[in-house]
Amino acid sequence: MNILNLEEKIDPKYRGEIEIIIKDRNGNVIERVVEPNIVKIFAKEILSHTMPFSKVWDPNASSGSGGWVDSEIDPNEDFAVKYILLGASFDANGIPLDTEDTRFYTLDPVTDTYKPIRLEPGAWYDGGLINAIPIADPDRPLKRIERFSFEPTYQPAGSPLLQEDVRAINNVLKAETTLRTDEYNGFGLTDTDFFTITEVALAAGKTIDGLDSCDCTPRELFLDGPYPATLTGGDVVTLDDTSDVLSITAGDQIKITGAGSEEDLDQVTPFYLVLDKAETGRDIQLDRVPVDADNDPLTGSVQLWRDTLRIFSHRILSSPVKKSNVFEITIRWSIIFN
Repeated sequence: MNILNLEEKIDPKYRGEIEIIIKDRNGNVIERVVEPNIVKIFAKEILSHTMPFSKVWDPNASSGSGGWVDSEIDPNEDFAVKYILLGASFDANGIPLDTEDTRFYTLDPVTDTYKPIRLEPGAWYDGGLINAIPIADPDRPLKRIERFSFEPTYQPAGSPLLQEDVRAINNVLKAETTLRTDEYNGFGLTDTDFFTITEVALAAGKTIDGLDSCDCTPRELFLDGPYPATLTGGDVVTLDDTSDVLSITAGDQIKITGAGSEEDLDQVTPFYLVLDKAETGRDIQLDRVPVDADNDPLTGSVQLWRDTLRIFSHRILSSPVKKSNVFEITIRWSIIFN
């Protein structure tokens, strides 16, 4: 028994399930894929208090252009899940690579089959995914969760050793979105173009309405800012007088770029964790000293961007799912609470 299965059996509170339903143009179900998944432990309490978002994305709202509409649920909006993000296997020319893509799969020498790589704890990739499909409305839109629902499981009522009756408890949350026949059909313009979707993620982030075509990753979309600031060569960055001091708090993740630009200043990674900040203060304590690729501390004027994207669950599919204009694909995420 591997560690993942052992954790699922010991503590099902973190258990999730991804269901992918593939339909042809006539609406006939031609394949149904179900894979287990585990919701990140840090998200347990957040999920229990903020599921789901008080609005859902209706693709038919705003005269067909789509819009957020009330879902008749009023939770705390912070960190409420709103999006299902997608990554795919393709090379620099947009050609699908399928399971031979070593970013996602590794060849098992015993079975001679490709298996998903293990996602290490704390792993963080561009856009929260290994290879996020660039967003470009309307053919590759940001996929909002279009439907929430709850389903029951049955548990013992009263004293299970004495009574045989059971009760239904609505402790399974389902969130789903649909990739329609005209969405996510590859980088080209012909009917044979397709993506091989290899990864999906359940995410929270700031509320984003309609988007222009940007060919950017999800992570870029969820950056809030910029907030002008100054570095003096240490692990403290100071917000300028023009920046809102309440915009960034302890526990946030921020990105540092050049002043007046989005250049990464030759940093190995431009993202940092905010360890400490007084509520109305301007000094921000970072988890490390910002340096460039030569390990020289950064100084001078910079810009800060608050990262609002939160990945609650991330899964590499056992087998890539092909998407072209022949197929409509529904992605349904189930989260099972005790």
